[in-house]
Amino acid sequence: MSDCRNKSQPIGKSFRVDLQPRLGSHLSTGKLNSSSIDSTFHLVKHCSEDWYHRTMTYRFHKRNGRYIRRTTIFNPILVTLFVAVLFSGYYCQSGSCESPIAADSVVDSIGVNIHLHFGDTVYGNFPLIESLLKNLGVRHTRDGLIDTTWQAYYDRHIALGKLGIRCIFITNPAESDAVLVSWPRRVPGAFEGYEAPNEFDNGRNANWAQTINAFMPRLYHAVKSDPETARYPVIGPSMVRPPDFSPLSGISSDFDFANLHNYFAGRNPGTGGWGANGYGSIAFNMNLASSAWPGKPMMTTETGYYTDAGHDSIPEQIEGEYVPRLVLEQMLHGIKRTYFYELIDENTTAKSNEGYFGLAHVDGSPKPAYTALKGMIALFADPGPAFALRDFDFTLDGAPANVHHVLAAKRDGSYYLAIWIETQNYDVNKKQATPSTPVEVKFASRHTFTTAEVIQFGEDGSPSTKKIKPGNIPLMVSDRIVVLHLK
Repeated sequence: MSDCRNKSQPIGKSFRVDLQPRLGSHLSTGKLNSSSIDSTFHLVKHCSEDWYHRTMTYRFHKRNGRYIRRTTIFNPILVTLFVAVLFSGYYCQSGSCESPIAADSVVDSIGVNIHLHFGDTVYGNFPLIESLLKNLGVRHTRDGLIDTTWQAYYDRHIALGKLGIRCIFITNPAESDAVLVSWPRRVPGAFEGYEAPNEFDNGRNANWAQTINAFMPRLYHAVKSDPETARYPVIGPSMVRPPDFSPLSGISSDFDFANLHNYFAGRNPGTGGWGANGYGSIAFNMNLASSAWPGKPMMTTETGYYTDAGHDSIPEQIEGEYVPRLVLEQMLHGIKRTYFYELIDENTTAKSNEGYFGLAHVDGSPKPAYTALKGMIALFADPGPAFALRDFDFTLDGAPANVHHVLAAKRDGSYYLAIWIETQNYDVNKKQATPSTPVEVKFASRHTFTTAEVIQFGEDGSPSTKKIKPGNIPLMVSDRIVVLHLK
């Protein structure tokens, strides 16, 4: 059956909509400026086959200041609905219109490091680890590609895969091509990508660069040449020292994503850095990768904070404020995914600060960061196929430059505006809090909504929701994320 909608020819200044009288009909629209309203606007010709596939078309001509319809099929209700949709959802003023991201992309950007092969640590308590991951709602983990005979390692990843939690696995140059290509079959339903060797410049091998430069082409060719593994992404090598990116500049074609391990040494996620050229900032780390491998999309496979009393540590409450902001700051910079290091403290077995990177305490009790991340995941979750994202017309009056925001949309037509002051909440050198002064920001939009809610995150990381009156909304913005939900 032919589709004659593609044969329609607009006349003059025109705007077209296909109104199909069936469930799941598609509305094809564009933007109108104010001059178009006073011009003839033409909803282009129709084609009719049977009632199920019929496309209705209406033509309007302006005469003496009035719009006259000419059609053989007229339904005033559909026309009214069309005009309402047109002017409530698709009309944006220049300078105040923003394209949202899909809300679920926030959830999809979050990952967490685990160590299921650390059997002599808390990770050996798999029921606890499984419960923490399930309750958190995270979908992505990071672990090691280990050629072990310990079947429980594979079984535990398979169990997580059945919960919808999939893992990228860190490779080792010592592994053969056969092991690399066959390994995903050991964890069916749990494997989602290969990662280059971890921080190989931080070891005792003086020839680390030569080793990585030789291994990455071998890994990439082996993975992409096999039809069973070709679909999996390969994530590039992670570096500890800034100068160590340059010696690997020749392997750009041998991975799909550049890799960052951007820790903030106790500073806020949006820090401008604490050294020359913005050392330590997100932009600084991204520039290291883009200089070595121009044009590569990026992931962060390690980042986070530790909460003991050591150097560069921060209090748990501050970590709870920083972690949700870190997710959104990374997204604002275009980083595909952010893996927190790590799920749970290992402070009974790991050395110094390494034992306190967890989102949860060693006994499994949540830190504020865990609770806040769990709340953020639950708030933005909206799984499903891709959908059309409509631009949103709004203003934030009174927002200083350090007030950042992310606008997200869900499939039900609702919007989520996350907003916060991006500032340093804690002086890591003086070991004292530096709280920001909240500012009032006035939200305004041409859109009309029936419900509005403000979601705030408390000191323990837990979210609370307050219903408010839709319209022009004053928001008290602080260094804790506030989310405005409009529907």
